[in-house]
Amino acid sequence: MPAVPHSPSRLGIRLASSPLFSRLYPLRFAKQLHLKEYTVCDPALPPFLSGLRIAYASDIHYGAFLDRTGVEKLTEKLNALDADILILGGDYGDSPETTSEFFRILPTLKARMAVCGVMGNHDRAGLSARSLATAMLRKEITPLCNSAAKISIRGSCIAVCATDDCNHGKPDYPLTSRLVRKADYVIFAPHSPDALVPAYRLSDKPFFNLAVCGHTHGGQIAPLGVTLRTSCRLGWRYGQQYRTGMISEHGVSVIVSNGIGTTYMPMRIGAEPQYHAILLRNGE
Repeated sequence: MPAVPHSPSRLGIRLASSPLFSRLYPLRFAKQLHLKEYTVCDPALPPFLSGLRIAYASDIHYGAFLDRTGVEKLTEKLNALDADILILGGDYGDSPETTSEFFRILPTLKARMAVCGVMGNHDRAGLSARSLATAMLRKEITPLCNSAAKISIRGSCIAVCATDDCNHGKPDYPLTSRLVRKADYVIFAPHSPDALVPAYRLSDKPFFNLAVCGHTHGGQIAPLGVTLRTSCRLGWRYGQQYRTGMISEHGVSVIVSNGIGTTYMPMRIGAEPQYHAILLRNGE
């Protein structure tokens, strides 16, 4: 079994549990959850789907730095978005044990069309895809692992798909792309932006219209909006390009989230914890 990456450090656990040190700005900032909203205009979106709302949350890291109350508050915020589709972006716990517990304590998540969950590196470093899928299904969450959730609306199909984690799983990009070939609009939601380049290489035109990813934590420690390491392999090749925010490339929009929780140390600088409301519009 591969080692779980970036587990909470002993110093971090002490800082998080100390009433004195928890008042320090980097620790307080790490608990100040922000709603980040995006509007994605895309002529490929069927006109009658204009106004579709997507809620997204990634890298929750339930465990030493985020407790059950934090999970309950996050659930309330996500449900309050009244989304059509809700996507959980992976890394639910800071260990295999806390990932399993996360799905046991998780309150009911609500969305009109679908609630989907992908698999992150922390999850797959200690748990099988089958056990994770079973835990999600018990909470009425559609697991995405080299698979797709297809939603038919007025004769059109919108698909949400994801590969397995590219660090500790077995991603199958050709299979995932084939599953959504006939969909009218495709949302690709792999845990890490590291999945983007292999997906682009499949063909001249990406098989998806919109990608949403997490994993990077926005660098977690990013003073002045710059970090030395984004935690994804693409960060070494492309600098800050895949650290956070929305970019346009290869004719598609890509959103990279800072995520909710933290790893190793319970602190953030210049990379606010965030969840997302994404509004889809037909048009340029």
